[in-house]
Amino acid sequence: MLNIKILHNFTKNKQLSHLDQNLPYDAILDFKAASFQGKKFGRRFLMDLQKELLINEEPYTDELVYKLAERNGLDVDMFKEDRRSDLAEKMFRCDQRVVHEMEIDDPSTTVLFNSDVDDCGIRIKDFDYNSLFGFCAKSLGSAAHFEEASRKPAKPIKAPYPKTNLRFN
Repeated sequence: MLNIKILHNFTKNKQLSHLDQNLPYDAILDFKAASFQGKKFGRRFLMDLQKELLINEEPYTDELVYKLAERNGLDVDMFKEDRRSDLAEKMFRCDQRVVHEMEIDDPSTTVLFNSDVDDCGIRIKDFDYNSLFGFCAKSLGSAAHFEEASRKPAKPIKAPYPKTNLRFN
């Protein structure tokens, strides 16, 4: 998820002048478009894109993105349609809402959602494999923590953007 504070902290000590200022937004829309064809496709596409941009220092171009889409087995014509679609934009805004509501300000933070409980997520800071494994081991066979959290009254959050009718479950 794109978070301007995270991007600022990441780039202030790095030599990333070869990267376009709009790159994070464009890359997220491209990731969303790839993910529309399957989550594994989306993850592989994103990993390849990061490798090309950050390790190989390739410039972000349509040609690079289409080459990666093809390399990762995507339907390139569908990908081209989806990458700047209204749906990709709506999904981006939905992610931004989650980032804001969950106060995510560190790239190692993740949010886990229970699809049985609407609008209820648990934030895990310093997320890694061990923390996920520990979380799952504690909650295996029980969703009581999600159910309990869903009964607590939510504090109102003033968002700097208009509300949408989107749901993210």
